[in-house]
Amino acid sequence: MVIRRLSLSPLLALVSALALTACAQPGGLPEGPTPIPTLIPVTEVGGAIEPTSSPSFTILSFPARPPSAAQGQRIYASDCAQCHGPDGTGAIPAARNFRDLDYVRGESPANFYAAVTEGRGEMPAFKDRLSSDELWDAIFYVWRLSTSADILAAGQNIYNQNCAVCHGSDGSGEVLGSADFTNLREMDGLAPRDLYLTVTQGRGSMPSWQARLTQDERWAVIDFLRTFTYDPTLPGEQPSASATPTPTSVTTLVAACASNQVNPFAWDDAEVIQAGQELFQTQCATCHGLDASGGLPNTPDFTSKEVSAELRAGPGRRFCILTEGEGAMPAFGGSLSVEERWQLLTYLGSLAP
Repeated sequence: MVIRRLSLSPLLALVSALALTACAQPGGLPEGPTPIPTLIPVTEVGGAIEPTSSPSFTILSFPARPPSAAQGQRIYASDCAQCHGPDGTGAIPAARNFRDLDYVRGESPANFYAAVTEGRGEMPAFKDRLSSDELWDAIFYVWRLSTSADILAAGQNIYNQNCAVCHGSDGSGEVLGSADFTNLREMDGLAPRDLYLTVTQGRGSMPSWQARLTQDERWAVIDFLRTFTYDPTLPGEQPSASATPTPTSVTTLVAACASNQVNPFAWDDAEVIQAGQELFQTQCATCHGLDASGGLPNTPDFTSKEVSAELRAGPGRRFCILTEGEGAMPAFGGSLSVEERWQLLTYLGSLAP
């Protein structure tokens, strides 16, 4: 067999020709309609990129004095009324109606502070125009627009009869664990609906008031609670006579509380004891304990033989305390009938073994 060796010269010539053809500039192509932009050389500095702004947040600055609705009224008239209206119902589209109870009851003073300080939508920020005290004055005047002197007076009456025994007459907290309504730092984040839920359902040792106070009464006492953190007084506004009930005269109470009174019921009357027990659970258990052994400091232990013997021997004295109150204990003469008070005492007198 004869093997023929092929010459490489023609093959190399063909490869070279193809390479030259590929590198040749194509001809006959039209120019592109859009020129390629010139890139910025790495040695030049392009336009500076603005950093993304951090989200806005409000730092609460608490007032040096209790806010005043009267002073806030003047600020509102000069800076807010043109948009929100002289009466707070709104003068321009999208302006808040501060007499809308559904809205106000869902907001907190802290939310109001953030809106007034930082602005909202088309509403300008007032942090550079008003001092901290002035901001709080304006906020609580706006808050005051959602209630009235009559409602506050009714709420104060309910508070004094039902709440002061634990929370104190000044709202600062009479017993351990009770809320301090005078502390704006604790109260500023609470919306009325939060307080309403607590009053309605109870919390911890605080009982539920749903069965003892109507909805309007609960809202009234919540409106009054706010006044422990600000002065709600407005010029020329006074509660009507019907909103401030005349207290029972001391003379009448003393006459009804003669210490020589005797229990009109038998101490072992089962029906009276049952009625008294029901009253105790709704009216007294919060302070005296569910079993009447003493829930709060300085409350008597009605399950002891000594206290039971003292009660049975001189029920008139306990009747007077129940009627007029004593120390931190409120008076029940205006909320319980004479019969109900004796039913209570009869139940308490049945507890000692």
